Amino acid sequence: MENQNPNAAPPAAPQPPFLSPPPPQSYYFYNRRWTKQHDHFFIQELYYEALKGQRQFSRTPNMHSLNYGRRLVNAVFNFNFKYIVFKCRLDRLRLGYMTFRTMLDTPGVVWNRQANIVVVEDNLWNNLVMNNEFVNAYRYRGKSMWKELRAIFSAGDEDEGPQGVVDISSDDGGSEAENVIEIEGDEGSDRSNVSD
Repeated sequence: MENQNPNAAPPAAPQPPFLSPPPPQSYYFYNRRWTKQHDHFFIQELYYEALKGQRQFSRTPNMHSLNYGRRLVNAVFNFNFKYIVFKCRLDRLRLGYMTFRTMLDTPGVVWNRQANIVVVEDNLWNNLVMNNEFVNAYRYRGKSMWKELRAIFSAGDEDEGPQGVVDISSDDGGSEAENVIEIEGDEGSDRSNVSD
């Protein structure tokens, strides 16, 4: 039996995974062969297809549009990726879109589009992560190319946008901090509150 010091502090309990700092956003979306640059090009091509009315990505991929995007990405970046790679990329983009959309619809979650950051209290953040670990992809940064992803995946929900969005504008020359419009998550209240 080991000699234990009765005055020694007990060993620290390991932290649950949601309390430790999450990895960077790139961990969830990219790898050595597929980078942010590739993703942006692919999203842009799917967006153009969606604008042309080839918008069937909400539940199942439109094979014509996906193959078109595959051929372009392969040609521009000198790849030889198969259809399944692009189908998996589309599934990952859809997961990111749905996760971020759900986050923004959660009362207490606020996204500043200009700074591309998500602001949320730690307790709420921990609850979100417990329900969906993929939420960690947005701990440090919001979702880039949101307009394009909405056109690709929204399937007709072209409303005002998610509730937790903060638009910052400065039309009167005042500071941005004076002109923050916060859209609250409570459906029953007046959702536009201009802070002074």
